[in-house]
Amino acid sequence: MTASMRHEDFAALAGRPCRLIAQPEDGGGERAGVLSDVEERRERQGYEQFALLFRADGAPQQGLYDVVFDGEPVRQIFLVPIGIEGGQVVYEACFNRAIGAA
Repeated sequence: MTASMRHEDFAALAGRPCRLIAQPEDGGGERAGVLSDVEERRERQGYEQFALLFRADGAPQQGLYDVVFDGEPVRQIFLVPIGIEGGQVVYEACFNRAIGAA
């Protein structure tokens, strides 16, 4: 089963806990996280744009992560740490994808 990267699929996962597993070349390691926000979807010139915000414990670490929600296929997402809130690292993933793409 291929994981969907559509806004509506992530919106259904908002607020759910997940595991963030860094790729070995990005330092490896696993941390517990939560998909804290799915920002509003915008359409421009045949593309949809939106961003995801994750919160997790541990030291900030930019890179490619396997993002795992219980009962969902693994999604590989590039996460960038953008700040610290409440002692947790806030990560952002930005999407700009053609409308109608899987």
